[in-house]
Amino acid sequence: MKIQDIVVEIDAEISKLQQVKALLTGTSTTDMRKAGRPTNTSLPGNARTKRTLSAEAREKIAAAQRARWAKSKKAAKKAARSTVAVSTAKKAPAVGLRAKSKKKRTLSAGARAKIAAAQKARWAKVRKAAKKAALTKVAKKPAQAKKAASAKRAGASKTKAPVSSVAPATTATSASKSPEKSV
Repeated sequence: MKIQDIVVEIDAEISKLQQVKALLTGTSTTDMRKAGRPTNTSLPGNARTKRTLSAEAREKIAAAQRARWAKSKKAAKKAARSTVAVSTAKKAPAVGLRAKSKKKRTLSAGARAKIAAAQKARWAKVRKAAKKAALTKVAKKPAQAKKAASAKRAGASKTKAPVSSVAPATTATSASKSPEKSV
C-alpha cells in the first residue's frame, strides 16, 4: 500500500469517529453554534435555511446607499469649489508640492535685480573665457605653421647636397636656430 492510500483511510476513519461522537453527544461538529446565535439553530434536526431579502428591502437599502453617496459627493464638490475660489482669488491654483502651502512666496524687486546682475556677470565671465580660448587657438595656428615650415626647411637642407662651401655653414646655423622636438 502507498502512503497516500493509508492517509486517506485514516482521514475516513477520523470522519466516521467524529460522526459517531456527534450522534452520542447530540451536537453536530460541522454545524457548531457561533457566538451570538440562538441555541436552537445548532441542533442537528434544525436545517438552516438561507435568508433572503425581499425586492422591496433590497430597493430600500440601495436607495439609502445612493443617498449616502450623493451626500458625500455633494460635500466633496462643495469643498472643491471653495478651494478653487480661494486659489483663483490669489491667482492661479498651485500645483504639486506647492498645493499644500497656503501663500505663494514672491521675490522683492531688489532681490530680483541682484539675481539678474549676478547672472549677467556669470555669463559675461563665460563669454570672456570662450573669447580668450578662441584667440589663443587662432594665435597658436600661425606659430604651429611657422614651426612646421622651419622644420621642413631644416629637413630639406639636410637631404640636399651642398652646392658650395658656404652652404654647409648656413645649414648648421639654420639647424641650430630651428627648435627640435624633444621626445
